[in-house]
Amino acid sequence: MDGVIVLNDGNAQCRHWPGRFAAESLDEWIERVPWRQNRITVYGKTYDEPRLTAWFGPAYRYSSIDWPASQIPVELKELNSLVSNKLDCREFDAVLCNLYRDGQDAMGWHRDNEPEIDPAVIASVSFGTRRDFKIRHRVTKEGQTVSLGHGDLLSMEQLQTHHEHALPRRTRVLTPRLNLTFRHFR
Repeated sequence: MDGVIVLNDGNAQCRHWPGRFAAESLDEWIERVPWRQNRITVYGKTYDEPRLTAWFGPAYRYSSIDWPASQIPVELKELNSLVSNKLDCREFDAVLCNLYRDGQDAMGWHRDNEPEIDPAVIASVSFGTRRDFKIRHRVTKEGQTVSLGHGDLLSMEQLQTHHEHALPRRTRVLTPRLNLTFRHFR
């Protein structure tokens, strides 16, 4: 099924294209990216970020993590072009790469609402093991779960103001998931 809308709340919507990039290899993407283990500070406490990350795009800072400006590699540029064409938007100028090594790696509730990020559309491409992606309204806490599998494309459109999202821990998941999050900067 193509372009399934999983959330439509006022101006905010989330669309899902299962398996859109399923021909891509998880292992090849893991090898291509220079992964880094960051220390993150949340609510005054510092700890290892529960995943590996990499950044390509303009200089960027979130949760006490500083990323210098870095060129988007050619392989990501090719995927960027395919994603932006599918979403009918200009090409993205930044990509945050997340490697969840197993179900213990996770991302808590958050919004991608740094002032330099344009919230109009953020695109996410997943490779590897299937994981639950959760979305909820910040006030009502009403939410949905989208099961993201290998090659899935997800768009978050005008979602960052009133909604937050998370990738919870799953103790029975023993294999990796890689996520590429494409963003426009203002």
